[in-house]
Amino acid sequence: MKFLVVQALWKQYTAMDIAEAVSKLGYEAEEYPVMLKMASYLSDEEVDGLVSYVQEHHIQVIISLYFVMNAALAAYKSGIRYVSVLWDAPYVENYNLLSKIDNVWFTTFDRLDRDRFLEYGMPHVLYQPLSVNKENAVRWNAEIQKTLKQHYIHDISFIGNLYSRNLYKDNLQYIPVELQYYFNSIFEEAMFRWDGVNRVYGKTGSEIVEYIKKISPEFSIPNRQDIEDVRYFESMGLIREIANIERIAVLNLLAEEHSVMLYTADHEEAKAKLQGVEIGPPVEYGKATSLVYAGSKINLNISLKGIEGGTPQRIMDIMGAGGFVLSAYCEETAELFEEDREIVMFRTPEELVEKVDYYLAHDKEREQIARRGCEKVLQCYTYENKMRELIDWITGEA
Repeated sequence: MKFLVVQALWKQYTAMDIAEAVSKLGYEAEEYPVMLKMASYLSDEEVDGLVSYVQEHHIQVIISLYFVMNAALAAYKSGIRYVSVLWDAPYVENYNLLSKIDNVWFTTFDRLDRDRFLEYGMPHVLYQPLSVNKENAVRWNAEIQKTLKQHYIHDISFIGNLYSRNLYKDNLQYIPVELQYYFNSIFEEAMFRWDGVNRVYGKTGSEIVEYIKKISPEFSIPNRQDIEDVRYFESMGLIREIANIERIAVLNLLAEEHSVMLYTADHEEAKAKLQGVEIGPPVEYGKATSLVYAGSKINLNISLKGIEGGTPQRIMDIMGAGGFVLSAYCEETAELFEEDREIVMFRTPEELVEKVDYYLAHDKEREQIARRGCEKVLQCYTYENKMRELIDWITGEA
């Protein structure tokens, strides 16, 4: 079986991890030499180019991160399988008629998304936890420890987006004040309650969105998917606005008593809203992020509320680097990792502060948890394991 790994918009190292894992399993895998310019739009030129390449190189499976419409259509025209590996949530781009074609296969790390995708009519959806490149992790960890020499560069760190731009904030000036109060009530109910319950989806109602459209023509929901505008607005607007509020509040809270480092692309928002938090630039994914994770006593994970039943890539990467994870609670994460032995989680701001204070003061216990978490990830959640299961799945159902 011969695989073709396709990338769109920008180069993603995870796609190369997938190709490497497929090769280690004894299959042929190569990367498509053309970076596709379209992901959510169809392009005859890109589809035709892919079809020609598939035929000339005898490709049997096209695989990509996320859902690339042109890759799905090219696979259909070529009579081969297309596999979309999802590693983000909430994800709406695959609510698309092309995703219902019988030769399209999805793997998602969120169980609730799997159920939604199947209900939507996608014929093949597999739940799989996210993964790390074990070979890279082992090599980088050895090199990083030589650099750190058993010292830490941060007490508390967070690498991530503040979501200063989101669909809700972008449209705030067009939303009537009385509805802003209504949305604030949704935020207040959902914020700072990390118990695995989504308190956002279904709260808005299509009539509210239609009312805003009617009285404010400037109100815009750039929804190109086969999904209701209200669900798109909740996913791309309300969920991200809550993340913006939560992440800023948590960083400020912890910075009152501790040294906190944020690496982000949202510099303007960070400078305007954060107090006492050191702000750094975005960190290139790979060895650089591993250095931060290994060099921080505590690595925070504050997931989007839209990641309801899945363990985000950030957790896997921190653990793979040998870092200590302090994460908002997720039921599935508690199934994958033993709480307080391989990972530590919090459900309220009070519990967050309590656990930060405790683990900063108990180095040996914290480092033992980090070590056990690293061992679990490198044993169970690797790309080689993931691709082996995926290939068995697509060939077994063929």
